[in-house]
Amino acid sequence: MLLEVLVPGSCGEIAQGWRNGQPFLVTCPIGLYSRALVTDRTSAKSGLGRKANLALKNTVNFMGFTDFPLGIALESQLPTGKGMAASTADIVAIIQAVATAIDDELAPEEVAELAAGIEPTDGIFYPGIVQMNYMTGELIETYKDVPKMIIAMFDMGGTVNTVEFHSDYSTNAGNADSPAELLEAVDSLSRDFSPENIARVATISARTNQKLLEKPQLDEIIQFAETQGALGVNVAHSGTIIGLMFHPEDSMKKVIDIAKMVEEKFPHLEYFETERLISGGWTIRQR
Repeated sequence: MLLEVLVPGSCGEIAQGWRNGQPFLVTCPIGLYSRALVTDRTSAKSGLGRKANLALKNTVNFMGFTDFPLGIALESQLPTGKGMAASTADIVAIIQAVATAIDDELAPEEVAELAAGIEPTDGIFYPGIVQMNYMTGELIETYKDVPKMIIAMFDMGGTVNTVEFHSDYSTNAGNADSPAELLEAVDSLSRDFSPENIARVATISARTNQKLLEKPQLDEIIQFAETQGALGVNVAHSGTIIGLMFHPEDSMKKVIDIAKMVEEKFPHLEYFETERLISGGWTIRQR
């Protein structure tokens, strides 16, 4: 038996903030993945870090068992500490692989509860694009018709500890609500989920986040990207990734050429990858 579970990562978030004393984010899933493999040919566990091991233990307990006698391996295309939901993708891949191997796949709400019990979680495992409480995993809103926007991703260097970042924010900012401009922009997504409005909201959120985690020369990057045809810019609100967002009908070659120009103009940016915005969720394969 071989069971495979794929869970996508993200290019930061479309938006993130606080409303009525509660945190929220709008997901930005992309086509890079964490993969968990389960086999009955061995009982070895490989590639699992502390969080993934905790996900394994908690899922086994959740399913009413005390141990997991099968072999399980974890691998990922996602770098850690960059704001690409690498930890969430790892955790969810393990949760769903273990649950499916024992009995059956869990519902997204069950996965959210388990994942949020380990650390602040991204909602990349919910189908579509969603707005959710990243501390509890609670689903707030779903946007199902996902435009396959092209996102050129850059890394500003370094890493950010997500748990420490959110803990510091809660302590220092007192869970203050985000500016009205951002909250109104996020509300507009339920009426207009076009590429243009998604990018507009993402850009507002990126600028708002400068007070919490500054991205050097962000305004200059936004202005230059828009002169080259980008619809807007999004960021990892608790990471180092920045994404230039383009219309789905733009050519990949055009976007990559622009990405090279951006990297040349802004030497502190390191081009990482160009991917498309996709629907969240997971893929399970068995053979």
